[in-house]
Amino acid sequence: MRYWLILLAVLLGAGAAAGLRLREFNQFAPLEPVALARCEPVKGIAGPEDIEVDEAGSRAFISSLDRRVGAPDGVRGAIHVFNVDDPLSASGWRDRTGGVPEAFRPYGLSYFEEGETRRLFVVNEAANAVELYEVAENGDLNHLETFAERRLTSPNNVVAVGPRQFYVTNDVRPGRNAPIADLHFLMNIGSGEILYVDGDVWRVAAEGLRFANGLALSKDGLSLYAAETAGNALKIYERDPATGVLALSGTIPLGASPDNINVDGAGAVWVGALPKPLAVPRLARDADATAPSEVLRIGPDGAAHTVYRNDGGEQSAVTVAARVRNKLLIGALYEEKFLFCELPPSVR
Repeated sequence: MRYWLILLAVLLGAGAAAGLRLREFNQFAPLEPVALARCEPVKGIAGPEDIEVDEAGSRAFISSLDRRVGAPDGVRGAIHVFNVDDPLSASGWRDRTGGVPEAFRPYGLSYFEEGETRRLFVVNEAANAVELYEVAENGDLNHLETFAERRLTSPNNVVAVGPRQFYVTNDVRPGRNAPIADLHFLMNIGSGEILYVDGDVWRVAAEGLRFANGLALSKDGLSLYAAETAGNALKIYERDPATGVLALSGTIPLGASPDNINVDGAGAVWVGALPKPLAVPRLARDADATAPSEVLRIGPDGAAHTVYRNDGGEQSAVTVAARVRNKLLIGALYEEKFLFCELPPSVR
Protein backbone atom coordinates (compact mmCIF):
# COMPACT_ATOMS: atom_id res chain seq x y z
CA MET A 1 0.00 0.00 0.00
CA ARG A 2 2.79 2.39 0.91
CA TYR A 3 4.46 1.73 -2.48
CA TRP A 4 1.33 2.81 -4.36
CA LEU A 5 0.96 5.92 -2.22
CA ILE A 6 4.57 6.87 -2.94
CA LEU A 7 4.08 6.22 -6.67
CA LEU A 8 0.88 8.30 -6.70
CA ALA A 9 2.64 11.16 -4.90
CA VAL A 10 5.49 11.05 -7.43
CA LEU A 11 3.07 11.08 -10.37
CA LEU A 12 1.05 13.94 -8.91
CA GLY A 13 4.24 15.88 -8.22
CA ALA A 14 5.48 15.29 -11.76
CA GLY A 15 2.12 16.38 -13.16
CA ALA A 16 2.12 19.54 -11.07
CA ALA A 17 5.69 20.34 -12.14
CA ALA A 18 4.79 19.78 -15.80
CA GLY A 19 1.75 22.02 -15.47
CA LEU A 20 3.87 24.75 -13.91
CA ARG A 21 6.38 24.59 -16.76
CA LEU A 22 3.59 24.79 -19.34
CA ARG A 23 2.27 27.92 -17.63
CA GLU A 24 5.75 29.41 -17.45
CA PHE A 25 6.03 28.85 -21.20
CA ASN A 26 2.63 30.56 -21.76
CA GLN A 27 1.38 27.43 -23.45
CA PHE A 28 -2.28 28.12 -22.64
CA ALA A 29 -2.15 31.90 -22.27
CA PRO A 30 -3.71 34.28 -24.82
CA LEU A 31 -1.22 36.69 -26.38
CA GLU A 32 -2.10 40.34 -26.89
CA PRO A 33 -0.64 41.53 -30.22
CA VAL A 34 1.63 44.58 -30.26
CA ALA A 35 2.29 45.99 -33.72
CA LEU A 36 4.88 48.28 -35.22
CA ALA A 37 3.43 50.86 -37.58
CA ARG A 38 5.27 49.76 -40.71
CA CYS A 39 7.17 46.53 -41.33
CA GLU A 40 8.32 45.45 -44.77
CA PRO A 41 9.42 41.84 -45.39
CA VAL A 42 12.85 41.44 -46.99
CA LYS A 43 12.67 38.07 -48.72
CA GLY A 44 15.27 35.67 -50.08
CA ILE A 45 17.51 35.06 -47.04
CA ALA A 46 16.78 31.70 -45.42
CA GLY A 47 16.78 31.33 -41.64
CA PRO A 48 18.10 34.79 -40.61
CA GLU A 49 18.77 33.60 -37.05
CA ASP A 50 21.05 36.42 -35.90
CA ILE A 51 21.65 40.00 -37.04
CA GLU A 52 24.62 42.12 -35.98
CA VAL A 53 24.78 45.84 -36.71
CA ASP A 54 27.68 47.97 -37.89
CA GLU A 55 25.95 51.27 -37.23
CA ALA A 56 28.82 53.43 -38.52
CA GLY A 57 28.70 51.56 -41.82
CA SER A 58 24.88 51.59 -41.99
CA ARG A 59 24.90 47.85 -42.53
CA ALA A 60 23.88 44.64 -40.84
CA PHE A 61 25.53 41.21 -40.96
CA ILE A 62 22.97 38.40 -41.18
CA SER A 63 23.50 34.74 -40.24
CA SER A 64 21.64 32.51 -42.72
CA LEU A 65 20.88 28.79 -43.03
CA ASP A 66 17.91 26.83 -44.36
CA ARG A 67 17.56 24.63 -41.29
CA ARG A 68 14.83 22.43 -42.74
CA VAL A 69 17.20 21.02 -45.36
CA GLY A 70 20.57 21.98 -43.84
CA ALA A 71 21.48 18.76 -42.06
CA PRO A 72 25.02 18.58 -40.60
CA ASP A 73 26.37 17.19 -43.86
CA GLY A 74 23.96 19.08 -46.09
CA VAL A 75 23.32 22.63 -47.23
CA ARG A 76 25.94 25.23 -46.33
CA GLY A 77 24.99 28.43 -44.55
CA ALA A 78 25.98 31.99 -45.42
CA ILE A 79 26.64 35.46 -44.05
CA HIS A 80 24.88 38.31 -45.82
CA VAL A 81 25.42 42.07 -45.54
CA PHE A 82 22.31 44.26 -45.68
CA ASN A 83 22.71 47.93 -46.56
CA VAL A 84 20.24 49.93 -44.47
CA ASP A 85 20.52 52.97 -46.76
CA ASP A 86 20.07 50.86 -49.91
CA PRO A 87 17.75 47.98 -48.97
CA LEU A 88 17.30 46.79 -52.56
CA SER A 89 21.02 46.44 -53.31
CA ALA A 90 21.63 43.10 -55.01
CA SER A 91 24.82 42.60 -52.99
CA GLY A 92 22.71 41.86 -49.89
CA TRP A 93 21.80 38.42 -51.25
CA ARG A 94 25.41 37.33 -51.84
CA ASP A 95 27.28 35.11 -49.35
CA ARG A 96 30.31 37.04 -48.07
CA THR A 97 32.36 34.15 -46.62
CA GLY A 98 34.02 33.04 -49.86
CA GLY A 99 32.99 29.45 -49.09
CA VAL A 100 35.32 29.20 -46.06
CA PRO A 101 35.01 27.02 -44.10
CA GLU A 102 33.36 24.40 -46.27
CA ALA A 103 31.24 22.95 -43.44
CA PHE A 104 29.34 25.98 -42.17
CA ARG A 105 26.16 26.22 -40.10
CA PRO A 106 26.17 29.74 -38.65
CA TYR A 107 24.34 30.77 -35.49
CA GLY A 108 25.31 33.81 -33.42
CA LEU A 109 27.39 36.73 -34.70
CA SER A 110 29.46 39.51 -33.15
CA TYR A 111 30.97 42.48 -34.96
CA PHE A 112 34.15 44.03 -33.52
CA GLU A 113 35.71 47.33 -34.55
CA GLU A 114 38.72 49.06 -33.02
CA GLY A 115 40.70 51.61 -34.98
CA GLU A 116 41.36 50.06 -38.39
CA THR A 117 40.53 46.54 -37.16
CA ARG A 118 37.13 45.21 -38.28
CA ARG A 119 36.26 41.61 -37.50
CA LEU A 120 33.26 39.33 -37.43
CA PHE A 121 33.00 36.39 -35.03
CA VAL A 122 30.58 33.63 -36.08
CA VAL A 123 29.40 30.56 -34.20
CA ASN A 124 29.70 27.52 -36.50
CA GLU A 125 27.51 24.64 -35.35
CA ALA A 126 29.01 22.33 -38.00
CA ALA A 127 32.37 22.34 -36.19
CA ASN A 128 31.34 23.33 -32.64
CA ALA A 129 33.59 26.31 -33.15
CA VAL A 130 33.82 30.08 -33.54
CA GLU A 131 35.04 31.33 -36.91
CA LEU A 132 36.93 34.63 -37.09
CA TYR A 133 36.78 36.80 -40.23
CA GLU A 134 38.40 40.05 -41.24
CA VAL A 135 35.80 42.46 -42.65
CA ALA A 136 36.72 44.26 -45.86
CA GLU A 137 35.47 47.76 -46.64
CA ASN A 138 32.76 46.33 -48.92
CA GLY A 139 31.64 43.79 -46.31
CA ASP A 140 33.38 40.74 -47.78
CA LEU A 141 34.82 38.34 -45.19
CA ASN A 142 38.33 36.92 -45.16
CA HIS A 143 38.64 33.87 -42.90
CA LEU A 144 41.43 34.27 -40.33
CA GLU A 145 41.13 31.34 -37.91
CA THR A 146 38.91 28.81 -36.16
CA PHE A 147 38.54 28.62 -32.39
CA ALA A 148 37.55 25.19 -31.01
CA GLU A 149 37.99 23.39 -27.70
CA ARG A 150 36.69 20.12 -26.23
CA ARG A 151 34.46 21.94 -23.70
CA LEU A 152 32.66 23.83 -26.45
CA THR A 153 30.04 21.15 -27.05
CA SER A 154 27.05 23.28 -28.07
CA PRO A 155 27.99 26.85 -29.08
CA ASN A 156 25.10 29.21 -29.62
CA ASN A 157 26.13 32.86 -29.46
CA VAL A 158 29.27 34.94 -29.21
CA VAL A 159 30.25 38.47 -28.21
CA ALA A 160 33.64 39.95 -29.05
CA VAL A 161 35.63 41.99 -26.53
CA GLY A 162 38.91 42.17 -28.47
CA PRO A 163 40.47 41.21 -31.82
CA ARG A 164 40.91 37.59 -30.59
CA GLN A 165 38.98 37.73 -27.32
CA PHE A 166 35.35 36.77 -26.87
CA TYR A 167 32.68 35.09 -24.77
CA VAL A 168 30.69 32.19 -26.21
CA THR A 169 27.67 30.33 -24.82
CA ASN A 170 27.38 26.58 -24.43
CA ASP A 171 23.58 26.40 -24.36
CA VAL A 172 23.36 22.92 -22.80
CA ARG A 173 26.45 20.91 -21.93
CA PRO A 174 25.31 17.64 -23.63
CA GLY A 175 24.68 19.51 -26.89
CA ARG A 176 21.32 20.86 -28.08
CA ASN A 177 20.93 18.05 -30.64
CA ALA A 178 21.38 15.32 -28.01
CA PRO A 179 18.14 13.55 -26.94
CA ILE A 180 18.72 14.57 -23.33
CA ALA A 181 18.92 18.27 -24.27
CA ASP A 182 15.13 18.53 -24.42
CA LEU A 183 14.95 17.21 -20.87
CA HIS A 184 17.47 19.82 -19.70
CA PHE A 185 15.29 22.52 -21.27
CA LEU A 186 11.94 21.26 -20.00
CA MET A 187 13.16 20.47 -16.48
CA ASN A 188 14.96 23.81 -16.11
CA ILE A 189 18.35 22.14 -15.60
CA GLY A 190 21.15 24.70 -15.42
CA SER A 191 23.76 23.06 -17.61
CA GLY A 192 24.40 26.16 -19.74
CA GLU A 193 27.75 27.95 -19.58
CA ILE A 194 29.57 31.03 -20.77
CA LEU A 195 33.16 30.42 -21.83
CA TYR A 196 35.75 33.18 -22.08
CA VAL A 197 38.46 32.94 -24.73
CA ASP A 198 41.54 35.12 -24.47
CA GLY A 199 43.34 34.25 -27.67
CA ASP A 200 44.51 30.68 -27.02
CA VAL A 201 43.32 30.42 -23.40
CA TRP A 202 39.83 29.10 -22.59
CA ARG A 203 38.02 29.13 -19.27
CA VAL A 204 34.50 28.89 -17.87
CA ALA A 205 33.34 32.40 -16.96
CA ALA A 206 29.81 31.54 -15.77
CA GLU A 207 27.77 28.37 -15.37
CA GLY A 208 24.40 27.14 -14.14
CA LEU A 209 22.40 28.93 -16.84
CA ARG A 210 19.11 27.38 -17.96
CA PHE A 211 19.86 27.14 -21.69
CA ALA A 212 22.49 29.83 -22.26
CA ASN A 213 21.74 31.69 -25.47
CA GLY A 214 22.33 35.25 -26.71
CA LEU A 215 25.11 37.52 -25.50
CA ALA A 216 25.70 41.27 -25.71
CA LEU A 217 28.04 43.81 -24.17
CA SER A 218 27.05 47.15 -22.64
CA LYS A 219 28.33 50.30 -24.34
CA ASP A 220 31.02 50.81 -21.68
CA GLY A 221 32.09 47.15 -21.83
CA LEU A 222 31.60 46.68 -18.09
CA SER A 223 28.42 44.58 -18.24
CA LEU A 224 27.63 41.39 -20.10
CA TYR A 225 24.03 40.46 -20.91
CA ALA A 226 23.15 36.78 -21.32
CA ALA A 227 19.84 35.26 -22.43
CA GLU A 228 18.61 32.40 -20.25
CA THR A 229 16.09 30.87 -22.62
CA ALA A 230 14.58 28.17 -20.39
CA GLY A 231 14.49 30.61 -17.48
CA ASN A 232 12.59 33.37 -19.34
CA ALA A 233 15.19 35.84 -18.09
CA LEU A 234 18.09 38.10 -18.94
CA LYS A 235 21.17 37.70 -16.75
CA ILE A 236 23.44 40.68 -16.14
CA TYR A 237 27.09 40.14 -15.20
CA GLU A 238 29.66 42.66 -14.05
CA ARG A 239 32.75 42.21 -16.19
CA ASP A 240 36.40 42.86 -15.41
CA PRO A 241 37.85 44.01 -18.75
CA ALA A 242 41.41 43.15 -17.67
CA THR A 243 40.71 39.52 -16.77
CA GLY A 244 37.36 38.70 -18.39
CA VAL A 245 36.01 37.52 -15.01
CA LEU A 246 32.22 37.72 -14.65
CA ALA A 247 30.14 38.29 -11.51
CA LEU A 248 26.36 37.98 -11.59
CA SER A 249 24.81 41.34 -10.67
CA GLY A 250 21.15 40.99 -11.63
CA THR A 251 18.34 39.15 -13.38
CA ILE A 252 15.54 40.70 -15.44
CA PRO A 253 12.40 38.55 -15.85
CA LEU A 254 11.03 38.71 -19.39
CA GLY A 255 7.86 36.61 -19.48
CA ALA A 256 9.08 35.01 -22.74
CA SER A 257 12.03 32.86 -23.76
CA PRO A 258 14.86 35.12 -24.97
CA ASP A 259 17.13 34.24 -27.87
CA ASN A 260 19.59 36.76 -29.32
CA ILE A 261 20.42 40.15 -27.79
CA ASN A 262 21.61 43.43 -29.26
CA VAL A 263 22.62 46.73 -27.66
CA ASP A 264 21.89 49.83 -29.72
CA GLY A 265 23.85 53.06 -29.98
CA ALA A 266 21.96 54.58 -27.06
CA GLY A 267 22.65 51.59 -24.81
CA ALA A 268 19.15 50.08 -24.91
CA VAL A 269 18.97 46.28 -25.00
CA TRP A 270 16.86 44.59 -27.72
CA VAL A 271 15.77 40.98 -27.26
CA GLY A 272 14.22 38.61 -29.79
CA ALA A 273 12.01 36.24 -27.81
CA LEU A 274 9.63 33.30 -28.04
CA PRO A 275 6.39 33.73 -26.05
CA LYS A 276 5.53 30.05 -26.57
CA PRO A 277 8.82 28.18 -27.08
CA LEU A 278 7.16 24.75 -27.08
CA ALA A 279 5.54 25.65 -30.40
CA VAL A 280 8.94 26.04 -32.11
CA PRO A 281 10.06 22.39 -32.65
CA ARG A 282 7.12 21.78 -34.99
CA LEU A 283 8.51 24.40 -37.39
CA ALA A 284 11.44 22.15 -38.27
CA ARG A 285 9.03 19.55 -39.66
CA ASP A 286 6.18 21.66 -41.03
CA ALA A 287 6.82 24.62 -43.31
CA ASP A 288 3.20 25.77 -42.85
CA ALA A 289 3.36 25.87 -39.05
CA THR A 290 3.88 29.10 -37.14
CA ALA A 291 4.98 30.08 -33.63
CA PRO A 292 4.39 33.39 -31.84
CA SER A 293 7.06 36.08 -31.75
CA GLU A 294 8.02 38.92 -29.43
CA VAL A 295 10.56 41.74 -29.32
CA LEU A 296 11.43 43.39 -26.01
CA ARG A 297 13.37 46.55 -25.27
CA ILE A 298 15.15 47.19 -21.98
CA GLY A 299 15.88 50.86 -21.43
CA PRO A 300 17.42 52.93 -18.64
CA ASP A 301 14.69 51.91 -16.16
CA GLY A 302 15.94 48.31 -16.32
CA ALA A 303 12.49 46.92 -17.11
CA ALA A 304 11.52 44.92 -20.18
CA HIS A 305 8.89 46.50 -22.44
CA THR A 306 7.28 44.69 -25.38
CA VAL A 307 7.51 46.67 -28.62
CA TYR A 308 6.35 43.88 -30.94
CA ARG A 309 4.26 40.74 -30.43
CA ASN A 310 2.65 38.63 -33.12
CA ASP A 311 0.95 35.24 -33.38
CA GLY A 312 3.52 34.20 -35.98
CA GLY A 313 1.53 35.17 -39.04
CA GLU A 314 3.78 38.11 -39.86
CA GLN A 315 7.09 36.71 -38.58
CA SER A 316 7.22 33.30 -36.96
CA ALA A 317 9.52 32.39 -34.03
CA VAL A 318 11.55 35.59 -33.88
CA THR A 319 15.12 35.09 -32.65
CA VAL A 320 16.66 38.55 -33.02
CA ALA A 321 15.92 42.26 -33.20
CA ALA A 322 18.61 44.79 -34.13
CA ARG A 323 18.17 48.55 -34.26
CA VAL A 324 19.86 50.83 -36.79
CA ARG A 325 18.90 54.46 -36.14
CA ASN A 326 15.10 54.61 -36.58
CA LYS A 327 14.85 51.14 -38.13
CA LEU A 328 14.49 47.70 -36.57
CA LEU A 329 15.52 44.46 -38.27
CA ILE A 330 13.69 41.37 -37.00
CA GLY A 331 14.99 37.91 -37.90
CA ALA A 332 13.77 34.36 -37.30
CA LEU A 333 15.07 30.80 -37.24
CA TYR A 334 12.91 29.19 -39.93
CA GLU A 335 11.62 32.09 -42.04
CA GLU A 336 12.88 32.94 -45.51
CA LYS A 337 12.73 36.64 -44.75
CA PHE A 338 13.41 39.24 -42.10
CA LEU A 339 11.34 42.32 -41.27
CA PHE A 340 12.57 45.86 -41.88
CA CYS A 341 10.47 48.04 -39.58
CA GLU A 342 10.02 51.71 -38.78
CA LEU A 343 10.39 52.49 -35.08
CA PRO A 344 8.00 54.96 -33.47
CA PRO A 345 9.64 57.97 -31.74
CA SER A 346 8.62 56.60 -28.34
CA VAL A 347 11.10 53.69 -28.57
CA ARG A 348 13.94 55.25 -30.56
